[in-house]
Amino acid sequence: MPWQDGVTGHAAPTVRSVATPMRAGNRRARQYPRRGTFPEHPAIGRQPLPAQPRRAAECQAVHPLPGRCYPDSFGEEFILWTQMILDNVAGMNARARRTGKGENGQISIGIQTCVLPGRLSAFTAEFRATHPDIIFRYSEGTGKRLVRRLQRGQIDFAVVTRRNLTPVLRVMPLWSDRIVAALSTDHPLATRREISWQDLRHETFLIGRDNAGHDFKELIRRKLGETDIHPRIRHHDIGSNRVVALVQNKEGIALLPASWLPLIRDQHGHDIAIMEIRDAGGSSHLEFGIVWRPDNENPCAQSFARYIEAHQPWP
Repeated sequence: MPWQDGVTGHAAPTVRSVATPMRAGNRRARQYPRRGTFPEHPAIGRQPLPAQPRRAAECQAVHPLPGRCYPDSFGEEFILWTQMILDNVAGMNARARRTGKGENGQISIGIQTCVLPGRLSAFTAEFRATHPDIIFRYSEGTGKRLVRRLQRGQIDFAVVTRRNLTPVLRVMPLWSDRIVAALSTDHPLATRREISWQDLRHETFLIGRDNAGHDFKELIRRKLGETDIHPRIRHHDIGSNRVVALVQNKEGIALLPASWLPLIRDQHGHDIAIMEIRDAGGSSHLEFGIVWRPDNENPCAQSFARYIEAHQPWP
């Protein structure tokens, strides 16, 4: 006996009876198979449904109400998952459009190790606030190594000293850092207010890996190369903090960017004497800039390059 609606007493609509108006209204609609069979497959033909699953298909497809049909729990779950898939596809399309416009993605920046931590972040703060979907990835190294990685396309930007850069790269000046000398407190020159390069001609210069080694080496030779005494330079594969410890042990003197002085004083206190170096041309400086390739096809990098060109660097 067919299942009946307990409210009206009418026979409940079946899958076939629900589909019939759709066929009548649209001749191109799919021709549903005879009730109680699987759709015909070219290899196995039309197969009958077992009796009990047939009743389940007929009785559980819809909840009958007068003039209406509602999906059962399985239909509701199917609709829910379909909506989630459509929402995810819409989100992927939106992200793809933002990526193409340079609003979503990643930017890789290499920072020379002598740059004070946090200084670049202050420069990019406004861009990061207005482009929250762009992620910055940072690495560090010597200026020469970073420029080489930039030319190979391994990073998008490099923050390095502006020395001997290839002309095919775009360069935007960022800041200038004054160079000072670190001496032990009992050094004969530590009692002066300032010193000259000629005062340092007999000193041993200690250079670590994260000091601007090549820049300092060229500066020393340029300032002292005309004298009869060849400057003594010792390279160490250690960081600036350990170089300063060598200065404390009276193994030589060190050149440092002035921006590092707060960190040096916090860690070494008054055990180190910091001296200004001046000559006829005034103080010596390290000139820093941000460098990138103009043919970089990363849309996010192009957006950041436009931001750099539109903003004046700090002094």
